[in-house]
Amino acid sequence: MTAPRPDGVSREGRDARLAAWVYVNGAWVAAQEARVPATDRGLLYGWGLFETVRVAGGRPVLLKRHLDRLFRSAPVLGLELPWERAELAALAAEAVARNGLAEGALRLTVTAGPGPVPGPGGGPPGLLLAPRPGRPPEAAYARGWRAAVASVRRNHLSPLARVKSLNYLDNLLARREAAARGADEALLLNAEGEVAEGATTNVFFVRRGRLCTPAPECGALPGVMRERVLEVAAGLLPVEEGRYRLADLAGAEEAFLTNAVLGVMPLVAVDGRPVGSGRLGPVVRELRRVLEPVTGSAPPG
Repeated sequence: MTAPRPDGVSREGRDARLAAWVYVNGAWVAAQEARVPATDRGLLYGWGLFETVRVAGGRPVLLKRHLDRLFRSAPVLGLELPWERAELAALAAEAVARNGLAEGALRLTVTAGPGPVPGPGGGPPGLLLAPRPGRPPEAAYARGWRAAVASVRRNHLSPLARVKSLNYLDNLLARREAAARGADEALLLNAEGEVAEGATTNVFFVRRGRLCTPAPECGALPGVMRERVLEVAAGLLPVEEGRYRLADLAGAEEAFLTNAVLGVMPLVAVDGRPVGSGRLGPVVRELRRVLEPVTGSAPPG
């Protein structure tokens, strides 16, 4: 069932407001009327998970992979998800339709719901779906992103390092620090000084003809687009997941960042120093050609 859109709101206005309609714990409501219980442990303690799904061509992209990660991550936080994957997929499609969202993103948030801390029990998990901003303009991909190494460190031994948890403050603080230094993204090192990931991205670089990316054991989130890039790149050049220092990245011929909404973004400088030529490289160019548009080039799932 599709609810009418708010009267007098143009497509441009809907895009600006982003979430004309959101799904909150079983009901579709106008964004300004959305409420979560004051006792929800997601709100109080950051106990929960989220997935941010790209929307392209009016449909969620790589949704199955997002849902697979969500269901793999839930036991790590002791969450029992009461929904079937098909039910969540249908809700995601309905959120896109209700908001007339052709291009953008959709955030799916699962909270622990109300209940005791610590320990099991309490109410059912909460569920929120809301549209979000989409990717940067194409000019950003032509220019590439600049990164700054953040003072915030990734705790690669924490179970939270491998799930997309609502405990996101380290990432936000790192991104804030990078922005204050004029960078587009923050790079996080782990407690051993190894490159882990970007604040909102996974990191790849090409060195001596090999595509390298930090292994999950370094604190890298197993990203949905990271997974797709590893699949596609295996047909282009040797690929390895390993442990790397900033010196390895500094000696790269080219580098790029990935996430599900961003896709493949060239990384052209770190702490003000160019990576390779400081411009879009041939491997990034080819990966973007193969993976963009995702809806046309990549198989669903």
